[in-house]
Amino acid sequence: MGAPPSPMRLDDRVKAEDSLYASMFHPEDRGYLAWGLAVAIVLHVVCLFVPVPEHDAAPEPRKDGRVVVVRKYVPPPPRIERAPSVERRLARRVPVPDPEPDEPEPIREPAPEELEPQALPPDAEFIIGDPEPPPSPGPMLPGVGGVTHPARIAESYVDPVYPEHARRAKIAGKVFLQVIVERDGSVGEVSLLRCNRPGLGFEDAAIAAVRQWRYEAATQDGEAVDAVITVIVEFVLQ
Repeated sequence: MGAPPSPMRLDDRVKAEDSLYASMFHPEDRGYLAWGLAVAIVLHVVCLFVPVPEHDAAPEPRKDGRVVVVRKYVPPPPRIERAPSVERRLARRVPVPDPEPDEPEPIREPAPEELEPQALPPDAEFIIGDPEPPPSPGPMLPGVGGVTHPARIAESYVDPVYPEHARRAKIAGKVFLQVIVERDGSVGEVSLLRCNRPGLGFEDAAIAAVRQWRYEAATQDGEAVDAVITVIVEFVLQ
């Protein structure tokens, strides 16, 4: 390795700096520097005393007198016509009395509105004379609502004719009938309910015999009424 450089002395350093400054500023450069400095001073003086015209602000854009405004069309709400109330109609017809009358006027009630007669429908029926009484109720059920049971008159009893086919076959039968006893005691409608031996002639023989019977009519509150009863006709070989 080499030996470290010896430190520069102070006198040598000062001499080196003086030589550096002397090399930077030549005598010719000093003349140009003086002229530049003089020109700069003159310009500053001129700027201080000579007024500089002010620049106007940017002109505003010209506005045209015609301005078009676009708006969304909103239709107005529909107008609802309301019928005048009863109070308004009455107020129109009732005269307003004088606030300071010499004699008080009587309060008059409004006249009732006259209604136009409505036309009758083409299928309307007219009743001339007294109307017919309502139809009597159907046959009553004995034992309900105070209705008594009709009693068969013994003299009117007729034995049913035993069917010949059932007699030869020695077959007995039982027929259940529904009978309407009229208010005069006669037998009205007769309906078959059930027969234990159908198809042997027991039904027709029983109905033919019952139609000849007579009864004491059933009553309700002391009056004769129609009644419906159940009759059982038995066919027994002797």
